[in-house]
Amino acid sequence: TVYLLLLSCFTSVIYYAYAANISGPAGGQEMANLGKTIFASVVLIEIFLVTFITPAFTAGAISGERERKTYELLRATLLPAHKLVSGKLASALTYMLLLVLAAVPLESLAFVLGGVVVEELALALIILLATAFTCAALGLFFSSFARTTLASTVLTYATSLMATIGLPVLLLIFVTALIDPIMYGYGSYEPSWIVEILVMYLAIFFASLSPISAAVLTEVFLEQEDALLYFWYDLSNTSHAPITRIPLPSSWIIYTVVCLTLALLLLLITVLRVRRQAMR
Repeated sequence: TVYLLLLSCFTSVIYYAYAANISGPAGGQEMANLGKTIFASVVLIEIFLVTFITPAFTAGAISGERERKTYELLRATLLPAHKLVSGKLASALTYMLLLVLAAVPLESLAFVLGGVVVEELALALIILLATAFTCAALGLFFSSFARTTLASTVLTYATSLMATIGLPVLLLIFVTALIDPIMYGYGSYEPSWIVEILVMYLAIFFASLSPISAAVLTEVFLEQEDALLYFWYDLSNTSHAPITRIPLPSSWIIYTVVCLTLALLLLLITVLRVRRQAMR
């Protein structure tokens, strides 16, 4: 209830602040821009909430049992390690799924105002669910190794904060300092088409590792290139290149694949860790 109340209040503030800046009757373009602003703001808030709420349910899932002296009793039962981990994961994801779906009506306000299509809503839900799954797996991973819930919580939140906020800042610095000279040359140096292709694929990959940058790039590609799955990038140096353009996947695809792969790997390590502790 508090979660939806905060989102509703924030959405109302954006609506009235935007409406106050419009002089005269609002036209179709102004309402479409308002819809896009509300949609982007709600999705951005949800990304932060999912990133920082999900670890609270899993960071102490295993270490908390250890602190309450119930972990040994739990492992003494016939419950396998993978079912223990999957049960802890399911309990956290069920609640987060409820929070994500509860905010869909607020995001759907953008359909009434215009400017947002169904594909954008679906992609936002995919990014949010992938983020929740990865954060939950990350919390379980640290909880299985840390001795205390405090240590597990600190490690989980530090990693989540670095991936959500720190990574986009580092990417911005990296792009400004390195990619521009490599792509467009420095002095008498002219980059080859191979270097340009390599840099573009690496840039789109690393830029898609953060939920915020992945969501922003996905929206940009969808608006400017009408690219839902991939778009074509025209090479700048094609004097000796056998091709003139390359396909680049949309950021949400890279982000989802990386999140699912990382989450499954973390869950596998967590299961092996729990199973090894039970054999001691």
